[in-house]
Amino acid sequence: MIAGPTLLLAVLLLAAGAIYLLRRFEPLAALLAAFLAALLAFALWRLPLAAPVRVAGREVSLGQAVAWQDLTLQITPATVALLVFLLGTAAVAFVLAWRTYQGRTFYPFGLALVALWAVAAMLQPLTFTPLAMILASILAVFLIQAGKAGETRGAWRQLLFPTLAAPLFAVAMWYMDQAPLNPDDQTPFRIAAWLLIAGFVLLLQPAPLHVAIPAVAGQAPPVVAAFLWIGGQATTLFLLQRFLVAYPWLAATVDSARWLLWLGVFTATVGGALTATQRTLGRFAGYAGLYDYGVLLVAMGLRGTAGLPTAIWLLLTRTLALLTLATGAALIRHHMESDRLERIAGAASRLPLSVAALVMGGFALAGMPLTAQFASRWALLQLAAEDDPRWTALLLLGALGVLIGTLRAGRACFGNLSGSPVEREPAGLALLALGLVVAGALLGVFPQFLTGPVAAVILPLSTLGP
Repeated sequence: MIAGPTLLLAVLLLAAGAIYLLRRFEPLAALLAAFLAALLAFALWRLPLAAPVRVAGREVSLGQAVAWQDLTLQITPATVALLVFLLGTAAVAFVLAWRTYQGRTFYPFGLALVALWAVAAMLQPLTFTPLAMILASILAVFLIQAGKAGETRGAWRQLLFPTLAAPLFAVAMWYMDQAPLNPDDQTPFRIAAWLLIAGFVLLLQPAPLHVAIPAVAGQAPPVVAAFLWIGGQATTLFLLQRFLVAYPWLAATVDSARWLLWLGVFTATVGGALTATQRTLGRFAGYAGLYDYGVLLVAMGLRGTAGLPTAIWLLLTRTLALLTLATGAALIRHHMESDRLERIAGAASRLPLSVAALVMGGFALAGMPLTAQFASRWALLQLAAEDDPRWTALLLLGALGVLIGTLRAGRACFGNLSGSPVEREPAGLALLALGLVVAGALLGVFPQFLTGPVAAVILPLSTLGP
């Protein structure tokens, strides 16, 4: 019988190797990668974990654990939710990358990156999971560089904080192993708790540790950058939730809800303020994403009955918003041969739907009405106001910065062309951008479409163990 983790990782890594060989045939590589990711997501969502099933004539037990010495990999109901989200996001990102010129190596390395995020989500004991995140950061370097030599600042900053976090988790594990030797002494637990929290602050990379986000935004292709933020941040928050549920003494020793609120509000405020001042589409997208990331951290900090559902809701809607913004930015940058605001004049006349995607994505990240983010953002603002009205005021101030940045970017796309003639966006790309805009608008008008997916993962995420 084949264990679920073995089959999942083998398929992802073997497919990554095969697609790497086919990378020069980009349409084929993109479609194969997207089809495989979507198929795995559907299989994980539909197949049972407890009962074995037959796949290609072989029995597979998705919930069976794989052990090697002291390490274990196991797919749990909560892990299924994250894996389906990562694979679904990857499938959409692969299609967008093919049509928005993001580089041919994204497809094989993207599948391998999903495999490493899956290892981090499935791995036990928990204190070893940062090692998987370090490996994921190393692999992300190749996606950020996208085959280009020269500037490596984004790649190095992507590696910095996960590498610094690993020793903190290792020392915390040592203190946790020492605690049973003297049950009456709570000092090892207190030291371990503070080490774990410090490690997670480095992994989460909130402001002022956000230096990797603008660096990656300025260097990596826009859709690739959005994919890295969506997957990496979602996996890190999932690991944080695992730690808080598995080790109750962690939340009892350190007020995790309070420090998440502080970090989230500060990150949102800084991200919003800096979004309003950017002069390139890449960095504008990066800081707008940073603001929305801060909002997500605030939702995680609201540990009440409504905090977790709101965080899941925000995670889903921000994914659509980031991909919409990244698609518009990628198309404009490719056709205008620049993403500097002073050099994209005339884009609105030649690339109208790409500009619409850019503006719609920015409005969604700002939480404007009739966008996918509005309902979840409004719910969060109400929850934050119940805790402290000042939190809500600062979040709204950050949203104003994102709105100003979006209006500046949109305004820069109007006027006369500043350079050589630009071809109109192809029909396929126009339909792609239009589809993202329409999807965001539909979720803005009918947010209840997400009620089912959110409700399906609340219980597993709130009760997951080590």
